[in-house]
Amino acid sequence: MSGLLEQRVVLVTGAGSGIGREIAERFAYEGARVRGFDRSGEVAFQGDVRSPSDVEAAIARLVADEGRLDVLVCSAGVREIGDVYTMATDEWDNVIAVNLSGTFYCCQAAARRMRDGGRGGAIVNISSVGGLIGLARRPAYTAAKHGVVGLTKSLARDLGPAGIRVNAICPGLIRTPLTEQYFTEEAFEEGLRTVVPQGRVGLAADVADAALYLASDQSAYVNGIALTVDGGWLAEKSFAVGEAAAAAFMAANDTSGPP
Repeated sequence: MSGLLEQRVVLVTGAGSGIGREIAERFAYEGARVRGFDRSGEVAFQGDVRSPSDVEAAIARLVADEGRLDVLVCSAGVREIGDVYTMATDEWDNVIAVNLSGTFYCCQAAARRMRDGGRGGAIVNISSVGGLIGLARRPAYTAAKHGVVGLTKSLARDLGPAGIRVNAICPGLIRTPLTEQYFTEEAFEEGLRTVVPQGRVGLAADVADAALYLASDQSAYVNGIALTVDGGWLAEKSFAVGEAAAAAFMAANDTSGPP
């Protein structure tokens, strides 16, 4: 343990599983006092990022308990896979509400406490490589994640004078419970190894390492960036191998209903 976040007070959304849980555990290992916010009852604060009142209540309680908030990590997220021609409006609305609006509500409530505490702070938003390029058959997810990158840059400017840094992480395909179904097709995983320059799928720990850097004083002069954590995939974006496997996966895992 290096103690990079010793005694920092941290809130992690989406901490019930996947990337959010890995970040919460890694930060706690680094000395932080971590609270999780998730719809799951397994975390300190149960609530929905789509609800500004849930977010406000959780952050108010955290500050009342701990006296301050030093770091916010916005990791709560959902995704869709489907045909743009037939996507239901409620699916679009839900993805935007969780991934984009929820991120804003959390940033807004946290920033108020960080400003009023006079200590500044760090906010880390989890976007995606889909926030930097267009992903096929994921219109809502892609739009929301682009929005998170834009929001991050805007907040970095607005909150900088209060000593609050805001950065985003753009992971590639990371193996988590949300994406586990991807790996039921051996051809898909093999194709992924081929098109990712590092030759392997990403792990939640890879994202947690990046989040630790952005949340700690190691990145004291880093503000408003979108840091890719994708094994180099975005550097080339090759689909020369594995395209057929990917197409088969998309068809089998379509989240939209019939036309």
